[in-house]
Amino acid sequence: MRKNGFTLLEVLFSLSIWGLFILLSVPVMFSVIDKQEEKQFFETFEFDLLYMQNMSYTTTDYIRLTFKLNSNTYEIRKGNNDELLVKRSIPDDWIVQKRKMTKPISFNANGTIKQSGSLYIQTKLSEYRIVFPLGKGRCYIEKQ
Repeated sequence: MRKNGFTLLEVLFSLSIWGLFILLSVPVMFSVIDKQEEKQFFETFEFDLLYMQNMSYTTTDYIRLTFKLNSNTYEIRKGNNDELLVKRSIPDDWIVQKRKMTKPISFNANGTIKQSGSLYIQTKLSEYRIVFPLGKGRCYIEKQ
């Protein structure tokens, strides 16, 4: 008599190997998600700064970016009446340090930054330094 199928020992062995693969792949997936979250945040931040810079060319209103550290957000506001243009959230477990940047980030009519300085953002995976050089229109991001 011929029997088709697997023994209980073979099934348990193959299930344990699959269980190990799944167990090892979960931390890899979370680190990939964290890296993608960092990448997306910094791309959006750079686009928001470019948006502010372009707005400063075309309007005489005061456009500024301020960090609301108590609510982990940053906002772009326009004019003296504080019209909210953009509000973005920062992940809760990230730490933003403004250090010497006491004033909001803003551009003059020529598109250059009004106050130079650096921001430090510490994420789950690494620390970044965002530098706003005087006389330049753009910032650059350094991974520490």
